Amino acid sequence: MKFGEYLQAQLVQEWKSYYLNYDKLKKMIKQLEEFFLTNAQNTGEKGTSLSIPRPTNAAGMPTQRIDSATITQEHFYQCLEEEIRKIEKFTKDQVEGIRTVLSTVEGTINSYGWSNTADPAQTEKLQEAVEKAGEDFLKLEKYVNLNFTGIHKILKKHDRRLPNPCKAFYTNRLHDQSWVRGDYSDVIVSMSQIYASLRGDEAVEAKEDERQNFVRSTRKYWVHTENISSIKYTVLQHLPVFLQNTMAGESDSQLVNSVYLDNSAMELYHGRLDKTPGAIALRFRWYGTGTPDVVFVERKTHRESWAGEVSVKERFTIKENQVLSLLNGTFDVDAEVQRMQQKGKSEESIREWFELACEVIQAINSKQLVPTMRTQYMRTAFQIPFDATVRVSLDTNLCMISERTRETASGERWFRDPNIAVPLNEITRFPHGVLEVKLQLQDEGSTPAWVTDMLQSGHLLEVHKFSKFIHGGAVLLPEDVCSVPYWIDDVTLAESIKQSGSAQLLQNSVGANQFYQHLLPHDKEGNVKNKHAAAAKATLPRITPTRNEISDSSTMSAAAAIKLQQESYQEQDRLLEGDVEEGSSPNGLAAWITGCTDECFEWTQPMATAHVTGQKVEPKLFFANERTFISWLHMSVILSSMSIGVLAFTGDSSESHFFAVLMMPLSLCFIVYAVRTYLWRSDKINTRDVERWDDPFGPLILTFLLILAMSIQFYYKLVEVLEKTL
Repeated sequence: MKFGEYLQAQLVQEWKSYYLNYDKLKKMIKQLEEFFLTNAQNTGEKGTSLSIPRPTNAAGMPTQRIDSATITQEHFYQCLEEEIRKIEKFTKDQVEGIRTVLSTVEGTINSYGWSNTADPAQTEKLQEAVEKAGEDFLKLEKYVNLNFTGIHKILKKHDRRLPNPCKAFYTNRLHDQSWVRGDYSDVIVSMSQIYASLRGDEAVEAKEDERQNFVRSTRKYWVHTENISSIKYTVLQHLPVFLQNTMAGESDSQLVNSVYLDNSAMELYHGRLDKTPGAIALRFRWYGTGTPDVVFVERKTHRESWAGEVSVKERFTIKENQVLSLLNGTFDVDAEVQRMQQKGKSEESIREWFELACEVIQAINSKQLVPTMRTQYMRTAFQIPFDATVRVSLDTNLCMISERTRETASGERWFRDPNIAVPLNEITRFPHGVLEVKLQLQDEGSTPAWVTDMLQSGHLLEVHKFSKFIHGGAVLLPEDVCSVPYWIDDVTLAESIKQSGSAQLLQNSVGANQFYQHLLPHDKEGNVKNKHAAAAKATLPRITPTRNEISDSSTMSAAAAIKLQQESYQEQDRLLEGDVEEGSSPNGLAAWITGCTDECFEWTQPMATAHVTGQKVEPKLFFANERTFISWLHMSVILSSMSIGVLAFTGDSSESHFFAVLMMPLSLCFIVYAVRTYLWRSDKINTRDVERWDDPFGPLILTFLLILAMSIQFYYKLVEVLEKTL
């Protein structure tokens, strides 16, 4: 579909006259192209003559004179400027209208007060008003995105068809427009406060003795820029924007800086990338703009969840002027302990602080850690104060900056001088927002429905174990790292990686992740993978349906649909990777075996009606699958050996051949089942499918066949003995 047709299909009818007049600008470019082709071109001469006749065009005809009816480049630029001003004015008017509605609602709430016991009719009326404002805001953002894309396409068409390029100039100018770069986050904050008042949110106090009874779960997602406002609006309907004092309520975001430490061998980077048990990450974090007053020293330690351990994050605070002393080993721990004692801190808290501080200092000195890389982003946090049941954070404008400078290496500074411009090869800007959902639930079945709906919206792209530190280290220090994360191969990151001067990563990583291409959220053209959108239908944590739910006919129907969808995803992946030709399909014995075993394994599909979340894959799973495969083969070898032995060492007329005839096909069934189960389970492990990976029916069926064969043999021999006796 051409963009002009797409624009007409997507626009809001009541706003139709305020959209970019794409067809008019396109027509002007066509007229300018015709004028350009029928007139002589400038040869670059710097002089002219008053006695030379008018030049001829390529057809040998005199060129046209420019009159009032002729479309010129100036007319095109004037029309484009008028369109930009029209869009800017309409955007501002709409935002002001939304602000007025929200201000009226806030005034009503503040005038009469509000609580859960307020008039339901009035509450519903106010909620409808703020919902209408939220929908208008999302429609306005879509309006802005459509016009923004339309202008880019017009400029691209202009430069492709006409000799005077203007895209670079207008692109820079476009990004400075208030309707493109304007910060309207105050609308988000106002809606969040209104929803909080209508819900009657109240801050709760955290109870330490209850924290160990919760099930914690965390997932990270990429969010496309055009979907950020939609996600914010979804969350604020249920959670308020968690404003910090430094934010002063003027914005829904707060600047966060984190300086990560590492050594010349990038030891911490590789430990976190390889998920080595006990691998740590050390960082100095502060909030807000300018030089920080208080710095959080944080240590994250990775633990293997499959071993029953939990990864932890610990931190303590120090003054900004104490950071350098912490790095060079002159930090006075005893003096800090005395200060804490004078403030009346408990002995337990002092002991924990002392242990953590000493361990951090020891790690810095023993590993020779120095500031290596800094992450910087605007964080929007959604959470009821002091209630950690559901926490959502959205990081935008994410960039990573190298901190390997002369000042940090010599110990003069612990982060680069903000007054000195950062070279382009020492900074990388991440093109997507990063959403993090943290749930702290008492049981797995209490996941809020709105969280489930948000994860099923298709706007979130789960990226397993995404890390800002790992991404920044790989892109900014490609010559110092031995391996890079799998998401580096995602095509949407290529441009930002090239701009950072790390294009060699894209060349070296070709083929390295072919086995894990299914983990990337985008295909080679940059489109969201269909199967990844299906994987976005996730809840935290994973919920397993009961057997009663599985036996329900509606559940079985949904399971069948999911099965067909997943098969189409797998087929699409094989076509993209060139493993099979389009239109090819298994035939003969392979098709019969695949069809029969698929029916045997169809029991696994109803479990997919839970929620699709990538499973945790540990190295031991691959070996366990191999051991299970070998165990089944061992049983089949025993049965086949017995059959072959009977056939080889008995006479041709022996009735023992009947036993061999029974056991030989059974051993073949064991082999087919072992191979099929091994391949099926390997695929589940590689793709991290959320369906069950065990088979409760296959072993029972094979055992039943073995019992049946032995029973037939026993009955046959029993009859034979009785006949001889009688």
